[in-house]
Amino acid sequence: MYPQQNCECADIILPFFPKYEYEYLFESHLRVTWFERDFSQSRFNFEKTNTGSNACTLIAVLLAAKCYTNKIQMHGPEKHINYFLVKALGESILEGNSIHNSLKSKGVLNNINLTVPEGLKFSGMKYCGLVEWTCNLYMQPLEATLYMNLKSQWLEWIKSSPGKKYKDLFVILICDARSVLFIINDDLDTVTLVDSHQHTNGKGAVIAIVSRPRLKYLCQWFGRLINTCYQSNPDLYELSFLYFKKKQKSKKLT
Repeated sequence: MYPQQNCECADIILPFFPKYEYEYLFESHLRVTWFERDFSQSRFNFEKTNTGSNACTLIAVLLAAKCYTNKIQMHGPEKHINYFLVKALGESILEGNSIHNSLKSKGVLNNINLTVPEGLKFSGMKYCGLVEWTCNLYMQPLEATLYMNLKSQWLEWIKSSPGKKYKDLFVILICDARSVLFIINDDLDTVTLVDSHQHTNGKGAVIAIVSRPRLKYLCQWFGRLINTCYQSNPDLYELSFLYFKKKQKSKKLT
């Protein structure tokens, strides 16, 4: 049985609201928000234990839904991070891990790491108007080509029929069996990267944001992050571009 086709994002009690610190890079054009170690997909739970987690694709899909449905605003690097974005990430981690654990116990997964179509299916979001516009596999060095490929597809998006009607674009990047979410926010002209994994040096999840014209900085930073944390230089990655065919709430969460 898959999740109920309920597209409302209900409030979920969090184990705690995480501590975080800012790092400003590229002459403050990029703001990186580092969360405490226990605020990551493997450690954010009521038991306060490291359970391990392969739910990152589900988490990315659920977070996209919460951000869109609740009109969570992605403030640029000159402002503080949006409280509602942090809360939505915490909720998505709890929900994503719960769904993934249920799928594992039922033995329905072909692979422990979900594809984006599987993430849409098992999260129930495909019933709520979340649509995959296009998906591309790149056999290229990520650090050298991510910016070029993201920008190229975004330019195609704004010229497309759905791109003229549905403004916000969500992009799930999968590389080295890890999924992260890019949120291209039309209202504020920002691009936000959300990575729910634990990172080195006692860091948990991370959220980084730039104004859209500075997307290159965000891509450069992420490529270096992968290399630093995982000693990886991926030369194969996937970009899945998603949008919602569903009306948002009128009130914005700022």
